[in-house]
Amino acid sequence: MKIIKILMMTTLMFAFANVQAGISKNEGISCVSKGSSVKAQFDDSRGDHSKWVKVGSKAGPSYGCMGRCGGDCGWGAPSAWTKDCMDHDQCSFENGSSGGSSDSNCGDEFNEAADDWTFGVIRGCSG
Repeated sequence: MKIIKILMMTTLMFAFANVQAGISKNEGISCVSKGSSVKAQFDDSRGDHSKWVKVGSKAGPSYGCMGRCGGDCGWGAPSAWTKDCMDHDQCSFENGSSGGSSDSNCGDEFNEAADDWTFGVIRGCSG
């Protein structure tokens, strides 16, 4: 129960930080299905971008499961498949990003996907 409270507070802090900065594009926990096409949307130092991407597709050596929350295709643990994670994956792939929330191009997408990574499995976003 204590872990759930900590996770909920962390998610609220991320959501509040995004609203305070006026950059919130967090789409909540929106599940996506493997094999479907989703419009990944993100902003970076070059402006706003959007691209249709197939959920679960491979976009490079480290992006084998586009739209899956967490690194690459994981190691067998349950993981969520969501729109915000797709946005972060596409941004990271196109910008060669690293560093999570501290990345200058994709840090905001990382923050927007934080609640998806934390609660997407509970919500049932299994792809």
